[in-house]
Amino acid sequence: MRLTLQAVTLGALLAALLTWLLINGSGGMEAAYVATQRTVDALALAESRMQHDVLRARTGLLRNYDPIVAHLREMHKAVADLQASNAGDADVRVLAEAVDREAEMVERFKTGNALVQNSIAYFDSLSDRLSESDIAPGLARAVAALQIRVSELVRDSTPARLADIRSRLETLHAADGAAARAGDVDAIVLHGRQLLELLPHVDAVTRSLPASSSEAAREALLDARRGLRDRRQARADGFRLALYAVALALLALVVRVGLLMRAGTRILRRTVAFQTVVARAANRFLASQPDETATRIVDVLAIVGEGLDTDHGYVLMLDGTGAVYLWNRPGLAPPSGWPVAQQALVHDVAAAASDLIFVEVADETGPPALRRSLAARGVVSWACARLRRGERIVGLLCFERTTSGLPPWLRHSRGLLQVVADSFAAALERQHVWAERREIEAALRRAQRLEAIGTFASGVAHNINNVLNVMLGHAEIAGDALPSHPGRAAEHVGLLVQAGGRAREIAGQILDFGRRGRSAQCTSAADAVLHETVAQIRASTAGPATIELSGTAEGARVGGEPAQLQQVVHNLIRNAVQASEPGAAVDVRLDRVALPGPGALTHGTLRPGNYVRIRVSDTGRGMDEATLARIFEPFFTTRPAGTGLGLATAYEFVQEHDGAFDVRSAPGRGSAFAVWLPVIPQVEGGAAAGGTVMLVGRTPGSVQDDEETLAALGYEPVGYADPEAALAVLRRDPQRFDLLIVENRLADSSGLAFAHRAAAICVRPIVLSLSATDAVQPEVLAAVPIADIVRRPWRSNALALTLQGQLASARPARGPAAVS
Repeated sequence: MRLTLQAVTLGALLAALLTWLLINGSGGMEAAYVATQRTVDALALAESRMQHDVLRARTGLLRNYDPIVAHLREMHKAVADLQASNAGDADVRVLAEAVDREAEMVERFKTGNALVQNSIAYFDSLSDRLSESDIAPGLARAVAALQIRVSELVRDSTPARLADIRSRLETLHAADGAAARAGDVDAIVLHGRQLLELLPHVDAVTRSLPASSSEAAREALLDARRGLRDRRQARADGFRLALYAVALALLALVVRVGLLMRAGTRILRRTVAFQTVVARAANRFLASQPDETATRIVDVLAIVGEGLDTDHGYVLMLDGTGAVYLWNRPGLAPPSGWPVAQQALVHDVAAAASDLIFVEVADETGPPALRRSLAARGVVSWACARLRRGERIVGLLCFERTTSGLPPWLRHSRGLLQVVADSFAAALERQHVWAERREIEAALRRAQRLEAIGTFASGVAHNINNVLNVMLGHAEIAGDALPSHPGRAAEHVGLLVQAGGRAREIAGQILDFGRRGRSAQCTSAADAVLHETVAQIRASTAGPATIELSGTAEGARVGGEPAQLQQVVHNLIRNAVQASEPGAAVDVRLDRVALPGPGALTHGTLRPGNYVRIRVSDTGRGMDEATLARIFEPFFTTRPAGTGLGLATAYEFVQEHDGAFDVRSAPGRGSAFAVWLPVIPQVEGGAAAGGTVMLVGRTPGSVQDDEETLAALGYEPVGYADPEAALAVLRRDPQRFDLLIVENRLADSSGLAFAHRAAAICVRPIVLSLSATDAVQPEVLAAVPIADIVRRPWRSNALALTLQGQLASARPARGPAAVS
């Protein structure tokens, strides 16, 4: 490792030196010189064209100065480019000054030449005017001769020519007829003299323009760039020679590092192979249930021990259980002194500074006390990792060899042993948390049951009191009517018997609760229960309250026993009557509603589907927001004689059956309570019409209970407690069953394993039944495949909706299934 680090350090230094030489070994001036030369050539070309256009403008061939301006712009752009790429360069500054001087001279030429051309044009115009037929012949000849001499100034502006024109201008007033046209003659003389004054200056600027060219500055700039390029090229050649030498040294280093990497590759390959072993070990723990951890420890020890090529592997638990787990290489006896000698090492291991301890007896590495103890038992090499739960040491994971030392690759990859230890610690922590969770859940269920018993007892007492009031009312009416109205007495006695039966049902709920509440498997006819409840309240109400009943549920059935649903309706109507003025009407409305999408009510949300809605509304005093927020709290009431359990009991019933409340109220404007309960699907023509369902459960008793539940929902259940028997039935007739319900935990195998085998035999929806504590990964369910899951304890309405949805989606695609 030290040699490899040195090689890497030296290689980094050589690479840095090589980079520096490479950067400096490039001349770097050729491209810059070419770019400068191109820019200078463009400047020269623009300057040449500008001077050419100046001459054309002087001779009158160019009337527009735009080309001259464009060439000057090109010259300035070239200078700007040179300044941008050579900031602060003296040669570029001299060239820029030359171009600026040349541009200044061009501006002077433009100004003077424009005046000259204007004077010539005006001179020609006046001359043409004095050459007309009514002009005196002497004046016309003198003006024509003068015009000819002026026009020749464009080609010949010698002093002799200028002197000739000046003398002619001075004698023009003496020409025959000049007095008659004195004004025009004066104008010709004025412009002629102005032209004679301007023309020498313009010609001087034109002649000096080529002499002020930037050619000398351009050549100086290019010469300086060529010299700099040649110097840098010579320096770069020296760096290239050094670069070659460094490259040879780096090549030698690469060969050396390659040899080291070859040896390291062997170690890495073995390390990677052990990483696969570590992953297998971790997956073995992850694939097991928490209660199976103890049975998987020896399996994982075997996987890791064979991957490490050790002789023995063991786990010593220090959590108070005293459990020990041992793995031996096949054919070897347990380690010497097992397990007493190994447990004697715990004190020395706990005193070590690190959680990872490696002992090599031959190399004298490791804590001396441990080394002496291991050498006494004939151990050559030993590796140990402490297992922690938080800050507490709960166990030791140890591997030992009695034939040879640790393999070289493990000396470089000791951290992998910590990963293995973390896997063991995580599995043990998972087992510990699972055990604690089971204890907490058991305690919570006991507490909830005690709480439920108290609440349930209060609710039962409240509802039995309501039924007893009805019975007493009918008994009083029957007693009053018995002597004179036997028929009426018989009617009320019948209602009295009916109310007594309801009281008996409520009392029976206490026994059902002790048997884990089978009432949730029953259904009720909404129309019958509502009409019966309204009739009882009308007969038992002594006051003048009016109860108006309307609507129908069209024969729909909802979950729960009729007595429970009757209690809900009874509580709502009684509350509405008590909140209303004497004689005020209470409206009771029953509807069957199809909900196309999810619905949010004031107290709960609804899934799409068919619902029975029972709405009780009054025009009483209403409720404020503070009261509305607490109406379903147990023992909360606004009446001195109330118990506060009526609405709380109704709310629990509706929630239990996946329904919801919608409450609307305002002070002085009355209240409206709407109960929404899902419709339980009913099949016409007997149970077989609902479909045939295979049940695969853990015990015959649980299978029988589940069959009763499905039969009450209108299905034909066929249950099996033996998974192999169920598979044999599927092989004989794959199309017999419309749907399969499989318990997650069977007697001899898992429900997922059974579902996987069943899916290969028949193409039918498979529903997995899970307990409240079961947890299955979604990808595992998708791989089986599982169509849906139901949680225990089953709720008949939720179970019915699940089965109905799966059968509805599966029946159109039914076809022959493959038999295996």
